[in-house]
Amino acid sequence: RWSFYMRNALYRNIPIYIGLGGLLISFIVCFVYYSIQPTFYNYFWISVIVFSTVISVFCGLWIKNIIYYAYKDPLTDLFNRRYLYEKLESELKRLNRSKTALSLVIIDIDHFKRVNDKYGHLAGDKLLTRISEVFKANSREIDTIARWGGEEFAIILPDTDSQGALKYAERLRKAIEKSEKCFGVTVCIGVATTDKPIAIDILFAEADKALFQAKSVRNKVVGANFPLCEI
Repeated sequence: RWSFYMRNALYRNIPIYIGLGGLLISFIVCFVYYSIQPTFYNYFWISVIVFSTVISVFCGLWIKNIIYYAYKDPLTDLFNRRYLYEKLESELKRLNRSKTALSLVIIDIDHFKRVNDKYGHLAGDKLLTRISEVFKANSREIDTIARWGGEEFAIILPDTDSQGALKYAERLRKAIEKSEKCFGVTVCIGVATTDKPIAIDILFAEADKALFQAKSVRNKVVGANFPLCEI
């Protein structure tokens, strides 16, 4: 799947690889033609090589952008729901081979509509961006942070048990509550953890249930019962 390349050097260097491919093909075509017509040689073939290489690089950039926008949220630069589900599916399958746990964190901004009503929708967009920066600053490289939709976010925590996930979620909650850049908003967080390869829908349902309990209080972290049911 293309999502594999989002964290891969191949994805980052697609324009270079495709450009080198175009250069190699140009050289092969020129070499073959020159072998057939050894007396025929001019600047036309040099132009062909340069032109095909440049076109290949631009094609590589175009392909890279297509992949990027297929799996990224344009506002926050976080992963989107599509990538989140593919990544979560991959991590759950990995639990078959590992002895670790996997945690899913769902976050909802408290009274987000009030920010839009009071400061405007541009301020709401800025708030989403700033909260995303808080997530990035408090997460590991192996964690997957995604905008789940609207003012809701989801984070996949590999190799993280329920206690570790709850501590992480509480750290996020406090960081946003104390941040001067987040318009004084707070967040509710639901956490679900499994050490078995359960269905994605079950994991999301448990995390969402915990989030619903947190929203009844506001500015709170709630964890689902652990361990979750095995399918």
